[in-house]
Amino acid sequence: MTTSHSQASWPQLLRVALLGTRQSGEPVPAVLATADTATSEDREQQVLLAAGALALMRRAGHQLPTATVATPAPAPPDPLPPLGPLGTACLQRLMVDELFVDLLPDYLRQVAAVGRRVPDSLLAHLLRHAKQSVETAAVLEPVAGTRGRWLASLNPEWKSLLAPPDTDAPDLQRWETGTLSERRAWLRSRFRQDADATRALLLVALPTEPAKAQEAFLEILADYLHPDTEPVLETLLRARGQEVRRQAAALLVQLPGAALVERLWARAKPLLAVKRGLLGLGKTTLDVTLPPTWDKSWLADGIEEKNDQYAYYSGTGNRATPLGPSAIRLGNMLALLPPSRWTTHLGVSAEELLAAALASEWVVPLLPCWAISTLTHQDADFAAAFLKLWLHQRPTLQKAHADRNIDWAALTELLPVATRQELLLKPILLRVRRQEPNWTDDLLQLPTPWPRELTTEVLQSLSAKLTNSATLERFHTDLFQLSYFISQHLAPALNPTDAPLVETTLLALPEVHSTFQNSVHNMLETLRFRVELAASLAEEARN
Repeated sequence: MTTSHSQASWPQLLRVALLGTRQSGEPVPAVLATADTATSEDREQQVLLAAGALALMRRAGHQLPTATVATPAPAPPDPLPPLGPLGTACLQRLMVDELFVDLLPDYLRQVAAVGRRVPDSLLAHLLRHAKQSVETAAVLEPVAGTRGRWLASLNPEWKSLLAPPDTDAPDLQRWETGTLSERRAWLRSRFRQDADATRALLLVALPTEPAKAQEAFLEILADYLHPDTEPVLETLLRARGQEVRRQAAALLVQLPGAALVERLWARAKPLLAVKRGLLGLGKTTLDVTLPPTWDKSWLADGIEEKNDQYAYYSGTGNRATPLGPSAIRLGNMLALLPPSRWTTHLGVSAEELLAAALASEWVVPLLPCWAISTLTHQDADFAAAFLKLWLHQRPTLQKAHADRNIDWAALTELLPVATRQELLLKPILLRVRRQEPNWTDDLLQLPTPWPRELTTEVLQSLSAKLTNSATLERFHTDLFQLSYFISQHLAPALNPTDAPLVETTLLALPEVHSTFQNSVHNMLETLRFRVELAASLAEEARN
């Protein structure tokens, strides 16, 4: 097909189709070699064939040229072996089956980890998928191979996914005049190439950017913090956008030796003290003094007059009430300061400090805001102390409305896998055996895949629940929570090697309540498919 023909093919084909093959005097576009010799008797067939051919060309990534272009050089050879036939089939299913699509990013990570790549036949399909999925795009590069990068470079829609950014002036123009989305992508790419130079460029631009752009760029800067960011972040503490001020303060306190930490400590230090019993015996209690009235000088220290981020409820039961402004300011300071400052200053351990906070009338905001600080400063000791509190004092936490404002899953992620297993496995096993309330929620805190001991206990508990599921008719919340747990969380948590145990146990059950039938079916299908995924990674590569 010539360039001139390819440029006019779609409009010409549309005109012929709309007017009708008998009324239109135009020839059918010469997409196929036989189209040039089409007779009036087979024009309808030629229109359909041309439409199908053009649609297939577009799906394969063909771009209609705007000028005569040179044929691209062939793709260079790829040193990585592709997935085998089973891996190819699994990958294809991951991209089209809604039940399994969420497994795709993790599977691609595993493909990269074993030194394999996506088969050539699926590259175009995967590039189209990655264009619509941020999660897939983030893990695409290691598995696309040289042919994937070559193919992406030929299509403007895919180029940003894999092709390395240009280093010439037009590329810099994308940063200066592009959309916010384009500028974010450019910035992330440049940070990976030269973090110091990119950070210097960003720091010059940040103070004059609109608030939305400042928020977006600060999210990226969070991964590339450096002491030289302090002056600009200090300037942003006075920005017009409240969210920008919050982000700037949260980044500043992570910088070693930041002046903001010392200013905050000077304000917060007098507000908390510990009391001990006579001769140091008895429980440690906290003496809390609320901060004074807010004025504009607080803003320079990252403390807002009104900050709904810490507008929690305190009290017990139905008598819980919103925190007042002074308590919110206290929470704001606690959330920014490193939690280890308090244990050092007060001479207590993390467990003692959190236990004292739980017994205080100011349990909210103390515990939720120290949890935020633990995450901000990546303090594994405090994360472990929080989880111990969660395991042993949950009723008290719930009664005080303190548990709902804490991201327990994020705190768990701060701990090494072995520590999580050691800390959580035995208490959670006990809760599963007793089928205590919300026992399925506890399981989400454990690292996966689960050990067989836990899998066996969970299956036994599920069997008991599902066998008696008819008695749960009136408990709609239980029905929903258990069904959701089975369909969304159980299969990903299980070790694929335990698939026979799971199938034997669940398939031996009598017919369960209709609410669970689909969930159990999907869970078993997912587990079987994960067995195939694991096998595909060990499959011998074929040339």
